[in-house]
Amino acid sequence: RTRARVTMTSTRALARVATPHPSHPSSRRPRRPSRVARASSSAVEDDTLQRISHTSSPFAAFAREEHCAPSVSYRSDVQDARALDGASYAAMSVRWDDRARRELRDATFAVASVARVASNEILVQWSCEFVPAKLVWLYDLGLNWPLGTLEITKYDILDRAGETSTFSWKVLAQVFKRAVVEKEMRIPVAKIEGTSALTLDDNGKLKRHVESLALIGMVNAGRVRNKRVMRDVLEYLDVRKPPGMSLEDWDIQVESKVDIYSVPGMRQLDVDGMEDQNGNIEDVTAVLGFMTLVLLTFSSVGFAWYMNGLKHEAMFREMLDTGAF
Repeated sequence: RTRARVTMTSTRALARVATPHPSHPSSRRPRRPSRVARASSSAVEDDTLQRISHTSSPFAAFAREEHCAPSVSYRSDVQDARALDGASYAAMSVRWDDRARRELRDATFAVASVARVASNEILVQWSCEFVPAKLVWLYDLGLNWPLGTLEITKYDILDRAGETSTFSWKVLAQVFKRAVVEKEMRIPVAKIEGTSALTLDDNGKLKRHVESLALIGMVNAGRVRNKRVMRDVLEYLDVRKPPGMSLEDWDIQVESKVDIYSVPGMRQLDVDGMEDQNGNIEDVTAVLGFMTLVLLTFSSVGFAWYMNGLKHEAMFREMLDTGAF
């Protein structure tokens, strides 16, 4: 709102400066061309709003050079403002959108709101949801559940971003108990919420994009204590690496902009864990060991059954051969 007021005030000031004196002949001329221009600009903005809503992403909406101005300025929480030509920005948008959908498991984008906040300015609130890398195995297990049908319920854990996660075997048991008894598996997915302030030129083409992620602001303010949430942010930022930058340089830049190690458990010697409230998994690194134990146990039992079956089969054949049957 403040930005909208400042922009409108600035626009009015410029209008007053540009207004000719009443005695000037041009002051008595009709101003239809400017009204037509404003109407045309408004139509272009409406088309942009619809395109953003349709693509569910502020990046996919400007993935074509024809939608970008000759020079586009982009700035985010982890990337300083830089000027790009329209073709480069469009290519970067395509790259980011493609990598997110290809490298993040079952990534989906959604636009919570998109609105014109001032002349040539659009504000977009969007989100990206995906299955975290450490939970892909559990998600795949649910998709290929061997004990009949299973309903998979996805939910985010943003409401517990400020809680420290701890390990609990009880939670692990509840996850599989619910899957077996209630035929439901709850998967805590990652959710990244962002805000994009877009500025268009007089032709309705993008000339500036300022982006911010809510969780990065919370991390830098010391309000994130859940390392699963922090890892979700880092996994998302991995697919947002700028073209031409090495992974090492990108990691260094992210660490310089995001206070990663303020989150408990994010240092190398910290132990992974799980969140023990409401039966929701936060980090399932230890689950792999547990599942291995379960698989080995069932494999041992199955092997014993198999050997026992072979024994009975051998006895049956012996009975047939000796005529004892």
